[in-house]
Amino acid sequence: MVFWFLAFAVTAIVCAALYYAVAGRAVKLAAAGEDATTAHYRLQLQEINTDIASGRLPEAEGLAAKAEMAREWLRQKGEGHAAPEAEATPATGQRDQAVVFASIGVVALLAFGTYYFLGTPQLPNQPLAGRADVIAANNLDAAVKKIEAQLVATPDDVRGWAVLAPIYMREQRFADAERAFRRILVLSKPTADNQTDLAEALMMQQSGDATGEALTLLKAAAALDPAHVRSRFYLAGEATRTGDFATATGLWKQVLASARGDEPWVPTARNGLAVAEARASGKPAADAAAAAASTNDPNQSAMIKGMVDGLSARLESQGGTLDEWTRLVRSRLVLGDAAAAQKAYDAAKLAYPDASARADLDALATSKGLK
Repeated sequence: MVFWFLAFAVTAIVCAALYYAVAGRAVKLAAAGEDATTAHYRLQLQEINTDIASGRLPEAEGLAAKAEMAREWLRQKGEGHAAPEAEATPATGQRDQAVVFASIGVVALLAFGTYYFLGTPQLPNQPLAGRADVIAANNLDAAVKKIEAQLVATPDDVRGWAVLAPIYMREQRFADAERAFRRILVLSKPTADNQTDLAEALMMQQSGDATGEALTLLKAAAALDPAHVRSRFYLAGEATRTGDFATATGLWKQVLASARGDEPWVPTARNGLAVAEARASGKPAADAAAAAASTNDPNQSAMIKGMVDGLSARLESQGGTLDEWTRLVRSRLVLGDAAAAQKAYDAAKLAYPDASARADLDALATSKGLK
């Protein structure tokens, strides 16, 4: 409603300005037409007086010329004739005025009609403050493209790669992030941080799985810096996932010993330690799950579920190894989603119909009551 009010107001102001401009011109033209005869003879009178004053015209002849001009002027006024130059001027002004008024109406009609059919008047207001995220995203995209173009010309600029790599991670462009982190490792001295950065990029492409090169990088980072928390955090999580609970317990304790207590990852570390200690002491999985649940960390639960969903999507669309299917079924069971675990198990059986090859998976499914 506000938009339409402003649109009508602006249109009215523009039309009024054009109207008064044309109306003023028409009045001037009309005035010029009414006085054209007088102006014509007044100009001739001035020329006669100038000739008499300069001596070019004798005074007696000048008086005779004035008298003749006066008689002609009176005759013209009596007959109602105007000077030829002004005869069409008022009509021309009227025609111009009509054309401008018609143009104003057509333009206003086309503008409002076009916007009504092609525009979106029902769209809510979007003040600049409310679009800060869009502006920031556009600015960030432009900056990324600029840096990428610079790196094509100067691929050994480690600072450019160091700027791009975290942005790629935030945008979930993990393959690009891996490429950037590899360039950083080639162009600079290896550190615990940049080795762990590359491991993270690899893990994100493997749905959180730290096996392979990622695990090697994490171990190298932990060995390079005995106080490095991030590498030990991932190593502890991987040890917990693979069932090496004694190693996981020691690593979780090292991680928590380096914490101040207010870091966002502390609840997750406590969760991992509770699970590792429970399983290392031989307690059943239910007790371990109860110990983990006691930390009440919804952010961690959401993160784990997201990683499991990512693994599921990849296996369903691209397929995977039998170990990956087994890990998916186990993860669904740990999260307490029996229906999703059953679905994953059914998909694994279709992918690997040979029962002898999936003995471990079948044993897991049987022990958990899956069909």
